[in-house]
Amino acid sequence: MTKRMREKRNDDGFRLSDNRRRAESLQIARQNDEFKNEENKRRAEALMIERQNDEFKTEENKRRAEALMIERQNDEFKTEENKRRAEAHKIERQNIEFKKEENKRRAEALMSERQNDEFKTEENKRRAEALMIERQNDEFKKEENKRRAEAHKIERQNIEFRTQENDRRLNSLKIKREDEEYKQEERRRNASRMRMSRDKYENNFHLMKLNYESKIKEGPTHICSCCGGLWFEYSIKEFTVEMLRNKGLPKEFIDT
Repeated sequence: MTKRMREKRNDDGFRLSDNRRRAESLQIARQNDEFKNEENKRRAEALMIERQNDEFKTEENKRRAEALMIERQNDEFKTEENKRRAEAHKIERQNIEFKKEENKRRAEALMSERQNDEFKTEENKRRAEALMIERQNDEFKKEENKRRAEAHKIERQNIEFRTQENDRRLNSLKIKREDEEYKQEERRRNASRMRMSRDKYENNFHLMKLNYESKIKEGPTHICSCCGGLWFEYSIKEFTVEMLRNKGLPKEFIDT
């Protein structure tokens, strides 16, 4: 019996018929949910045992990588894959713990990359180009200027910051004034300002006479709320509390 069966299996026609019968039998069996579950369970267990073998894992990963590389050459597959990844990532990011871990990984990766001078140069270049494009947008420029003004206002409420800022300005001005060209330009500006101030009255006697009668003739009549002294009207400038705050003056000065 065994010999006869072995002889039959050596026959190509018999083997082909036998394989066809098996395939048909398996196809019928797979229509049964219980059979499918059992088959899947056997396959999973067999695959789990095989994956404990390093050589098998290496070969399997190699086959998957090659198959994935071929599939990714198909634009439709790439689109579907990216869509699946985006959806999966969106679901994962709804998990607070996942977001924390992801942000931590990104921060660590970015920190490592920034230690590379070439990466830093490229990153700064990208930022500069992005900022240049954004600044061409009037709305963005307004928002940026507003943020800067608010940040500067908050900083100037700090006495130490104001002192350092004033020191920087004085040092910067001192350095500029050592430059002969800057000094000449400053003299021209001052001379022009004085000339315009003189011309304002010298060329208009009526205005000068009116200014004397309304602002000077009666003497200083305006009381300063800060020092309590009398001043001419043109020497006084009115400020609201909000304007004083914007200038960064301390609360103690404003409340006096």
